[in-house]
Amino acid sequence: MPSCLPLISKSRIISSFLGGEIEVLNLTKEKVELLKEAGYSEKVIEFYMNKVNVGVMRNPDVDLAYTGPCGDTMKVYLKINNDAVVEYARFQYLGCPGAASSGSAMTRIVKGKTLEEAKRITEQDILLELRGLPESKLHCPKLAVTTLQKAIAKYENRKGRPS
Repeated sequence: MPSCLPLISKSRIISSFLGGEIEVLNLTKEKVELLKEAGYSEKVIEFYMNKVNVGVMRNPDVDLAYTGPCGDTMKVYLKINNDAVVEYARFQYLGCPGAASSGSAMTRIVKGKTLEEAKRITEQDILLELRGLPESKLHCPKLAVTTLQKAIAKYENRKGRPS
């Protein structure tokens, strides 16, 4: 009978730059090894455990949630300056380590990019940042890219800019 015990062995809470609290996962060595055996890279595990850019953003210029065909859901928050440059990006997710790390990679890549540059971010860019994902999780970068693209389109439509 499979264990129903959670993957998290223990956690600690740290303060985020937004003043909220973010849970940082502390996985046992054995659970980290299981993630590695499943094909997750060190970078994916690092992003997943440290919840990189995970959380709500106060007063974003745009936010958008999207549920992918696999059932995972991602919500992205963007702060965009007057020069149409993404200053801050955060996200929330409901899904697997692949979805979590893909969101983290996407938010790191998009920061400092113009909206035009951000629209050109690809699944391959995310995979390169993550240094790979298991084959069964290759839909996760698509979730991150699609959510980002839809958020940018929503922002541009509100601002009267062509998307």
